[in-house]
Amino acid sequence: MPRILVIDDDTAVRDSTERILRGAGHSVQTASSGEEGLALASRGAFDVILSDMKMPGMSGLDVLRQLRERRVDSVFIIMTGFGTVDTAVESMKLGAVDFVQKPFFRDELLMRVRAASERRQLARQVDLLQRHIRPSGSLDALVGTSPAMAQVKELIRRAAPAPGTVLITGETGTGKELAARAIHAGSARAERPFVALNCAALAESLLENELFGHGKGAFTGADAARAGLIEHASGGTLFLDEIGTMSKALQAKMLRAVEAGEVRRIGENDTRRVDVRFVAATNVDLKAAVDAGDFRSDLYYRLNVHRVHMPPLRERPGDLRSLVDHFLERYGAGTGVEGCGVQAWTLLAAFDYPGNVRQLEHIIQRAVAIARGPQLEPDDLPEEVGARPPAIPAPEGTVAAARERADRETIVATLARNAGEIGATARELQVSRTTMWRLMKKYGIGE
Repeated sequence: MPRILVIDDDTAVRDSTERILRGAGHSVQTASSGEEGLALASRGAFDVILSDMKMPGMSGLDVLRQLRERRVDSVFIIMTGFGTVDTAVESMKLGAVDFVQKPFFRDELLMRVRAASERRQLARQVDLLQRHIRPSGSLDALVGTSPAMAQVKELIRRAAPAPGTVLITGETGTGKELAARAIHAGSARAERPFVALNCAALAESLLENELFGHGKGAFTGADAARAGLIEHASGGTLFLDEIGTMSKALQAKMLRAVEAGEVRRIGENDTRRVDVRFVAATNVDLKAAVDAGDFRSDLYYRLNVHRVHMPPLRERPGDLRSLVDHFLERYGAGTGVEGCGVQAWTLLAAFDYPGNVRQLEHIIQRAVAIARGPQLEPDDLPEEVGARPPAIPAPEGTVAAARERADRETIVATLARNAGEIGATARELQVSRTTMWRLMKKYGIGE
């Protein structure tokens, strides 16, 4: 069911337009001013926005300009009783898809709204299709336009076609593997294998076997020879994540593979030539590990030919909105969740994300799964995102203090009536269980 927003300062026109659209089965919201309409459109997921051209304060064109600046993708139809060719052309240049002159007939209005809604649905389907067919290793997978991300993308563009190893540094969850895939995709090796291995996920003996393979009879159970991942990646790229966890003994063997392009399988004497580009990543300071004697300096300098540092999310706050929209599109498809409410967005913007982009992705994925409406609300977010510092009590004798005392007394009485059962108390007070816990914490009510 298409969702329509009608913005008009004329009550009669607004009400009649709403009746026509609701009668045709549309979900409709209305606003009596440009300012109110902009606020609704910014936090609501509307398919079509119908706006009057001339209104006191913010005009229809002003609303359209603001929505385009905020990247709201609803389709826009201008309505006016003062229609001119110049006005129509100006609105079309700003991104309006249609122009209706009042008074209009019912069938004409429904036809234009239906065409605009179909246009938006088609545009969204094309966008989803492009996301599905877009190479997973392209730079487009690195979401963000902040100066920090612009620098990362520029470094990747330069390093990808150049020869030499790459060292990617950054905290956990910053997207180091995405950067490695983008480097592979931008190189002459793009049509060859991209092989990824997390060095921290395996014990030393298993890691050596995974990397170098083994000969037949090398150990009990080795009934056949097996190539390692370095051989498997020949012609392409081998991505070694968390390389800082690799033992010194295995580092020496890796140095030979990186320097000479030669590997020797476990239990064999012969070496094999390989043509592999090595891309390594770490969330620790490898230079400090070298100084401490925990990492070989020769391997470090061999890996650090090209250096790409992935900034933590807290250093690129300007990318948060793009990332939230990106994950909403990824996980919200088919769920009915299309946006983020103002209160939820305020909480998301205030959180510091110690787990970086990966943590944000998991937060949005979870929120979409439990959301009960088209917009994410505070109750859909994990408790750590919604955590607040202790509230400062209102001064005694004020209206606010009296209201707080009354709220606390109501909660305590309701808890007592329900024998301290949180769920039953929340239902009686018509709040969510999460909100109930927050209120108890705010007013110092023990479990």
